[in-house]
Amino acid sequence: MQPASSALAAALDSGERSASHLVRLGGQDVSTQVESWSLDRAYATDLPDAMRAFSGSTSAQLDVTVTGTGGRSAPALYGPWASRSSGDVARPGQSVVAGWGINGDASDAFRGTVRSRSAESGTDLVRLSALDGAERVRQPAELPRPDGALSDLNGKWTGAASPVWVVDHLLRGAGIHTAPPPRAGSILYASLHGGAAANVGYLEGMNGDSTFWQKTDAPFESALEGGFSSPTTITYIPALLPVNRRSDGLWFEFWANTAGNLFNDQTVRIQSEWLAGATPHYVTMEVNFTTAKLTAWSGTNIDPTKNQALQWTWDKLKTRGTFHIGWWLTWSTTGVPTLAPVVTQAGSVMSPDFLSNGTFGTVPAAAGALYSVSFAVQNMRTECFQLSQMTAKPSNLATATQEGTWKRTAALDMPVLPMRAIPAVSGSAWDVITEIARATLATAEFDADGFFRWRNHTRWSTVPTVPDVVVTSARELGALTVTEEIDACRNYCTVKWSNWARVAADGITQVRDSPAPVAIAAGATLTRSVLVDEDMYDPRAPKTAYSADTGSPNRLVIRSGSAATSATVAGAVEIGVRRSGGAVTITMRNRSASTVYYHGVSLIALVHAARHDPVPSLWSAWNTVSQSYYGVQVYEHDAKGWIQDTTSASTLAVALREAGVYPPPLLQSVEILPDPRIQLGDVVRVVDSTGAKLDTLAWVIGNKIQGSGGKITQTLTLRGTKANGVPTDSGLTPDPPTRPYAPPPT
Repeated sequence: MQPASSALAAALDSGERSASHLVRLGGQDVSTQVESWSLDRAYATDLPDAMRAFSGSTSAQLDVTVTGTGGRSAPALYGPWASRSSGDVARPGQSVVAGWGINGDASDAFRGTVRSRSAESGTDLVRLSALDGAERVRQPAELPRPDGALSDLNGKWTGAASPVWVVDHLLRGAGIHTAPPPRAGSILYASLHGGAAANVGYLEGMNGDSTFWQKTDAPFESALEGGFSSPTTITYIPALLPVNRRSDGLWFEFWANTAGNLFNDQTVRIQSEWLAGATPHYVTMEVNFTTAKLTAWSGTNIDPTKNQALQWTWDKLKTRGTFHIGWWLTWSTTGVPTLAPVVTQAGSVMSPDFLSNGTFGTVPAAAGALYSVSFAVQNMRTECFQLSQMTAKPSNLATATQEGTWKRTAALDMPVLPMRAIPAVSGSAWDVITEIARATLATAEFDADGFFRWRNHTRWSTVPTVPDVVVTSARELGALTVTEEIDACRNYCTVKWSNWARVAADGITQVRDSPAPVAIAAGATLTRSVLVDEDMYDPRAPKTAYSADTGSPNRLVIRSGSAATSATVAGAVEIGVRRSGGAVTITMRNRSASTVYYHGVSLIALVHAARHDPVPSLWSAWNTVSQSYYGVQVYEHDAKGWIQDTTSASTLAVALREAGVYPPPLLQSVEILPDPRIQLGDVVRVVDSTGAKLDTLAWVIGNKIQGSGGKITQTLTLRGTKANGVPTDSGLTPDPPTRPYAPPPT
């Protein structure tokens, strides 16, 4: 329920109902000009109406009719052809805030934007229609589709993503955040909010202990819980592959929480791989919260403990709680890396501790480019792993942790339905969020404060025992219609899902760009676009070829001259890759002092060959007792690719069956004395001692408020939290479906 002041609560308890409302357009108060208004919220779904509380997505609509002021009519002030000086307050896209209450206390009930306006000539009326925060999520839906998860899963891993991860990713694209967002210079960002896929960059693969996703003790939203006996390791390729000799640096960071059960050391290790020739160079950073040690290694051995090492001690790491860990990496002109850890302990106050810089000795690396970054977590929870290019080492709290630079405006339930691959999508981000909500029996809504809330199917699994509010026919209840229909009964529920257990990462094709050699001057940037088919997965950022492997997959060829026999050049060009709108865009920035030449690129893309498509599958759940009374009532639910394993399919099938095994009562047209505290999903106790003779708990699945002439009416649609028991047909002998002893048809 919405919070209420003590004065409002007292007025509601006493039955006082002196209506009040508030409407602001573009930040301007027009409450005194409002002739009438209505606000409608409801869970919408593709399920039968009586089962609607089990799934849906919400987009609240506000309709307002305003009059003119100061001797000028509303059409002249706010119509489409009105002067911009007055008309822009009501233009499509303008901000709208509305609230209502009693006794002069108006609580916010809606935040959104104007969708349309209509001016009626010859009257003093302009009608406005507005939608809530869903309008902010109308950008094209773009989701990463890495094939790296497929190549390493082998039927074991299902942690590439989840419906919650996808929703979180789409919201972030609209500026709606659950955790610190990608920085302006981010080249790799993995929220870890129910999936290992990279929001910025590319998921190359996973190995080690199975992944778990937790909200308990997560630094912000939900976190990756690393393996207990061995680390969970995720390998990424950044969206930009920087070279190792330049004026700026790299900022590696993540958030961690060390609370909970401890079995082995709590460690997080980041290993970066730099390529300049046949032998990679590795720069590795590790935090051990158990021993309070921070260690860095540099060298050519893939086992970092065999390379040159630096170490710091910070005793506060042993304190249980939330931490932000940052590593600042720079390279000297001779190829020697310098590292500096920056540690922040989160609590009532967050303050970074800047430990001393550490410079490795005389073991330089050849001029090369970053290729992959692995993130290994053991026995703890981590979130928001990020790698950014920055011009200077963070020097204060805001630059180190992004404190004060963003606001949390969304909350998501626990990720419970893992996914192995991210489906191809089309339409707007809100269209995809709505599709996922329907597919997974979740609810998605922007509340009265403008915050986004995602609740999964488990929100309805426990029958409540305590109501948020009570309405009775003695005072609050003005009208009530109770319905029960056979369509609300669903006792044989089937979920159509996509079985990915046998899908492997082959069917590979190479996408090539083979132009005549193109010169890239020192400091210049070259951009090339390559078309890719819709059924292809995202290509990785290509390596710079350094020798005879120039024709191999995932290679970009840079030479010192235009001739095909010119020497290949490594460590000169910074490469970026982005897929959007059916094309892959490759940017090449020459960070060297000499002109180099681009000779082409070969990109890997995974195509869904027919034999490797996910297998269409079904999972059903039924109840024979219900079928004996109501007959077999079938409901087939299409999860549209968002359910990819047997456990998730069976979970949804059982949830559907439990929702409709007996037709729950639907309480419609429940007109009550207006109560601004009531929200969708609240539990209302309805006590009718005069008509229906009922006393039951029900969920709010629709809430419509109308105001006009100083009067406000509120009408609820409620779904019973449980059916009225199993039929007994006591004393009844139901007639058979055909007349006994009638002759058979001829």
